[in-house]
Amino acid sequence: MIREILDIFIPHQIDMRLVEADSKQRCIYCGFSDIPFAQLQSLLAEIRKLDSVEDVKTIRFTPFEREHNALYTLLESLPDGVIAVDLTGRITMLTELAADDLGASVTDLMHQPLQQFIKGIHFSKSAWANPKAGMSKRIRIRNKTLLLEMRPFFVVDDEGGDIPAGTVIYLKSEQRLDRQAANLKLVPEAENHLETFFQPEVIKSAAMAHTLKQAKAFAEVNVPLFVQGEVGTGKRHLIEALFQYWQKRQSDQDAELVVRHAKDIQLDDIRGLDKHSGWFVIDQIEYLLPEQQLNLSSWLHQQTDTVTSFDRQMRLVTLSSLTQASLLASGLEASLYFSLAKVSLTMPTLRERREDLEGLVMHLLRNLTERYRKPMPTLSKEALTKLSLHSWSGNLSELQNVCLQTLLQAKNKTWQAEDIELPEDKHLSLTLQNDSLEQTVKAWESKLLQQLYPHYPSTRRLAKAVGMSHSSIANKLKEYGIQAK
Repeated sequence: MIREILDIFIPHQIDMRLVEADSKQRCIYCGFSDIPFAQLQSLLAEIRKLDSVEDVKTIRFTPFEREHNALYTLLESLPDGVIAVDLTGRITMLTELAADDLGASVTDLMHQPLQQFIKGIHFSKSAWANPKAGMSKRIRIRNKTLLLEMRPFFVVDDEGGDIPAGTVIYLKSEQRLDRQAANLKLVPEAENHLETFFQPEVIKSAAMAHTLKQAKAFAEVNVPLFVQGEVGTGKRHLIEALFQYWQKRQSDQDAELVVRHAKDIQLDDIRGLDKHSGWFVIDQIEYLLPEQQLNLSSWLHQQTDTVTSFDRQMRLVTLSSLTQASLLASGLEASLYFSLAKVSLTMPTLRERREDLEGLVMHLLRNLTERYRKPMPTLSKEALTKLSLHSWSGNLSELQNVCLQTLLQAKNKTWQAEDIELPEDKHLSLTLQNDSLEQTVKAWESKLLQQLYPHYPSTRRLAKAVGMSHSSIANKLKEYGIQAK
């Protein structure tokens, strides 16, 4: 059948890239580049006329291509380098990290003898041709000590026997092993309490402490929860942490956390809320279509306020970056909003979390250095001051972007102020006062409030302009001696 199919391809002058047969699924896959739709229709019609052909379909990739790319993605995500060689010792596959260890590009290393790039150790031809067991060796490449672990791999023949096919090599470094161990200690266990998701160094601010206190109080109340916060404040992260905190206290391992964007919500999603238990999160509720708003309102009205411990029920959680007034102006029905906001949380902005900034930066860097295999940097006082004085309109998302950009570009182990690129640099005064970050921030804050107060000549108007409470602004004006002229 494959020969007959290939004969059909010849008149169409199609350049085949692969042919794959799966006898168990009774499928033949033919890979080739895109062709005009009319030509494709003609080709499929001719194939359907062949004897034993049950159906013909187009797919984006074959099972082999999917598995091959999944394997490469998995290998690239490993913390150490991986190399595969054939029975002659030539490299047939390797990851970017392994290529970096060997000091050459993947392209230059492919199909070359591995022995050529690892000096000081002799691998005999028989060692590659007849691998029988694994072995480990300490090697030194480019002034770096690595642990080389080798394991043969085999292909099963038609009679079930193992035929040697090559060797897989794992390159480990002491530095990477230490980093993995350190990260393992830092990453919180999924079943731990809410506080483990927000380490003490990132909840020093009164705003974040207040939010977490409310979150714990609302966790076990089975009523709809509404979470509001500017873009990038970490609303999703808070809900994931709160759900796991709730799940442990309920001892309900079957409960689900389902997160859907509002524009993707369909009637079937709403009807399915009665069939599962857990939390159903609707992100950006302002995008919920009018028809689904009615369906969701109907579902909410059918729920009883009294729920026993034997009931299986999905708790509805909604997220939005808009305020109540903006949500209602965007078209969200008022009755639906108040049904969704039985209890509500406000995720504080990064501007309200100045005390948490250093801890947040270090937390982000621990994750980024592991992902991009970079050494962990430290921050100078000037760098931290520069970050503290930034407005952070994008909140945690913007902070993560800045950390990643600086990590990839900075050459110094200790970041200096000039290493960090911020859009508002030209407006900032980065002179560190009395070797104190706190005094520097206060001086900047005092100067800013002095400039703003004439434009908002009352504590209430000024508080609204800068997004703070009336009492907080009144205390700051008193502290800095700022009075109306």
